[in-house]
Amino acid sequence: FRREGHVLADFDDTRAREWFCALDYGFAHYTVVLLGCTDGDGNLFVVDEHAERLWLPQRHAPAIKAMLARQKIGDRKLELGDLKRFVAGSDVFSRQSDGTTVAAQYAKHGINLRPATTDRVNGWAEVMHGLGDVNSGQRPTLFIHQRCKRLIETLPALQHDPNRPEDVLKVDADEDGVGGDDAADVLRYLVVTKNRTITQRKLRGF
Repeated sequence: FRREGHVLADFDDTRAREWFCALDYGFAHYTVVLLGCTDGDGNLFVVDEHAERLWLPQRHAPAIKAMLARQKIGDRKLELGDLKRFVAGSDVFSRQSDGTTVAAQYAKHGINLRPATTDRVNGWAEVMHGLGDVNSGQRPTLFIHQRCKRLIETLPALQHDPNRPEDVLKVDADEDGVGGDDAADVLRYLVVTKNRTITQRKLRGF
């Protein structure tokens, strides 16, 4: 990860062809949401970030909507309905002691989450591929706006897991929310999770 090669000071939102979000849930730890888009050349841009701790979904929801509204689609502000997908880690779909889920709490505020692809090895491989490799001449296709401060701080601190070199070492934030790899996990969800595709075929012979 190279700040000078991957971090953008500006982004022209008219380049965006498809918008999407990813979320990693926390309370004592940070809840992090990243907003991304792809352009016509297959590049992926992470254009904005929402990161707060000790907040409930009803407080996060308006802040997430305000994050989207900082971008434009045509001559209006970007809205939830414009997103191709809004994915989250599996913990938001786990039933709590009262029988509800965090995903259901977000749904009450119009944020309909679906499960992210959480395969760590393939996810990190896609992130690394997107960051490119100067030595082999592979150009980057993944770029991050300077607004995404927590993500930009997190990426250089990531280390390979010594027990599983193809994976990244899992690091939790401390009780004050300092450190942790929450933002990097969201990037992994954002990069590796694709749209569900439905194919239709005509059946013959009936």
